Amino acid sequence: MTADSYDDIPYDSTPFAETHPDHLCVLGRLFGIDTPAPETARILELGCATGGNIIPLAFHLPEAKVLGIELSTGQVTVAQELIEKLGLTNIEVRQGDIMELGKELGQFDYIVAHGVYSWVPDFVREKMLALCRELLSASGIAYISYNTLPGWRMRGMLRDMLLYHARDARTPRERLAKAYELFDLMDSATKGLDALSAKYLRSEITAVRKAHPSYIYHEYMEEINQPFLFSQFAADAERHGLQYVCDVELGTAFPSTLGEAAEQALDHVADMHELEQYMDFVRNRNFRRSLLCRKERTITRDLALEQFENFAFSAQLTPPKKVELSRPREQKFTSADNHDYDVTHPLTKAALLHLAAVHPDAVPFAELVGAAHQIATSNGGRQYADQVEHLFGELFSLYAHQAIRISLWPQHFDKAISERPSLHALAQAQAAMNLGHLATVRHTTVQLDAFSSYLARLLDGTRTVEELVQAMVAAMECGDVLVEGDGKKPDAKKLTATVTANVQRLLGVFARQGLLI
Repeated sequence: MTADSYDDIPYDSTPFAETHPDHLCVLGRLFGIDTPAPETARILELGCATGGNIIPLAFHLPEAKVLGIELSTGQVTVAQELIEKLGLTNIEVRQGDIMELGKELGQFDYIVAHGVYSWVPDFVREKMLALCRELLSASGIAYISYNTLPGWRMRGMLRDMLLYHARDARTPRERLAKAYELFDLMDSATKGLDALSAKYLRSEITAVRKAHPSYIYHEYMEEINQPFLFSQFAADAERHGLQYVCDVELGTAFPSTLGEAAEQALDHVADMHELEQYMDFVRNRNFRRSLLCRKERTITRDLALEQFENFAFSAQLTPPKKVELSRPREQKFTSADNHDYDVTHPLTKAALLHLAAVHPDAVPFAELVGAAHQIATSNGGRQYADQVEHLFGELFSLYAHQAIRISLWPQHFDKAISERPSLHALAQAQAAMNLGHLATVRHTTVQLDAFSSYLARLLDGTRTVEELVQAMVAAMECGDVLVEGDGKKPDAKKLTATVTANVQRLLGVFARQGLLI
């Protein structure tokens, strides 16, 4: 990892939902750690790029204190300009070298290092762990992501090919161009081959093509990319006075998620670290997002599930076309990233319908039970409407697999669309930067195409919905907004009707992501 490569190819810096202190706080409390409340927390990110992960935190948590450290001067400048434009006083992004940081930074409740650990030399990794120990508050949580063995050996196959193919390229941009050249070459060369290695390579290339160019370069083509066994990472953390708490995807801690055969085979493994390592072997895992705390903290491995009822829940899972609420029946609910989750009990399905309807609100457990009871009762599931233990169990499973979010406190957002719709200040600034995405109130992203990106730049509160439609029609007619079509000039009435429907739909999307004032 070099500052020069990140100046030439800046990282596509976006929010990572699993790094939100809300998520880290709840996970810590389930393990018996009295983690600090996110609203007033001190948050540090090492390797913060242009601040895409922490600037939304500072914007939505005005009482928190946020610091980002980034080696690349160019990326720091972008972050500082956005912070100044927003007038945020609770966040600072500094240019700095991890090796030169120390206790002068103060104490932090949450430390995040995403996409750094595997991509720096050994001595920097040692310094990162030492910093976590030195800077982490007594009940704080550190988040570190890294590539893992054995799974990365398969992904590393593509990295080896890319490094060879780009060996003579001089600049990062030239090397990136070579990457796409190799993708085309290998797609053609392996076409029709049935070998498992060829199939895997084609599937990997297909997936990587969809990623942002900065990800391709910095994940596959940087000088250093060192994967680790989980057991090695945990041991290194312990040497520095830290201890492993869990992965942000809590479900990976349970052998039962691997199936009955794997659970039985691993039943004899008593040591927690050894069990996690063998589960990585079974999964052929290639990436981890590990949480650490100070070594002297007492952790309960019997999760404090009694706290579960004291939290608030949010989710946006798309239900099947016809939801069966009159009897238990497994059905698939789908996340925004097209991952399917099986849900069986009518009361759980009813709860998910309610959460989807009120998204992005975080609903307290008692209120969620009441809403689910009413929905189930009204749709033929009266005999199941009081089986809260089933709801509890399935909700925890969904949370453990990151299908739903949990917050310490209830949250309600006004989703009404005003007469003159306006994005909030952060979304307006991101739209003006033409990033192609907006940070949501749930610390995820809304991806923007040409139409929605142009519309977002118009949402400054000066135009009615009708005026927005007129502006979008004019932009399409003059070619400022290009959309796919058959090349024929559309009928004016049909175009207006289509644009009206799209504007109204997108306003609804923006409202339901907490982006409108």
